[in-house]
Amino acid sequence: MTTTERVAGQNREQFPDDGAVLLLAPSVGDAERDACTELLAHHDAASSRVVHVLYMESAIERYRLIESQLPAHPAESAVVAVGAGGVVGERGPDPPAEHYHVQRLTDPADLTGLGMALSDALGEWAAVGDVTLCFDSLSILLQYADTERLFRFLHMLTNRLTELGASAHFHIDPAAHDEQTVAQLAQAFDDQVRVDGDGDRIVEG
Repeated sequence: MTTTERVAGQNREQFPDDGAVLLLAPSVGDAERDACTELLAHHDAASSRVVHVLYMESAIERYRLIESQLPAHPAESAVVAVGAGGVVGERGPDPPAEHYHVQRLTDPADLTGLGMALSDALGEWAAVGDVTLCFDSLSILLQYADTERLFRFLHMLTNRLTELGASAHFHIDPAAHDEQTVAQLAQAFDDQVRVDGDGDRIVEG
């Protein structure tokens, strides 16, 4: 995509159809969550498999989000819950294990372990159907990895996503970082979706 479009908050048809998307949105308020769920719903959820990387939200909270907000539930979902933040607020019964798989990584700075976990999950599911990745969030990961190291990780991961034909979106709060950091990380992605506090979006290629 070579043009820049301003998109009304509820027009999900304007999201990029595939590839790896950098979702630039404020972490406070509902705009980021609304854009995330619409990106997930943008694909054929009923026949897809979704991998979620969570640094703050718990696996139970994400399961409730999928159940309550997606019009069609994915065939299967997997959560990689990273660090202590991935289990904060975890309450309630476990989701059905046959459709919702949870893996915990204790060290948020272990990009090697994270990369291996994602490669296994994405590769296994891409062999049997469509797969989507939601990575929430790069802003948290930047507390544990410097920009250059994170860029190398993202470059390898997005190349792997391209090989598998998988779609993905990666959350980042642009207000939490300087413009140079965001610009460097953005080079690893096919498109950018910039969301303001009112939910309006600018799709950039």
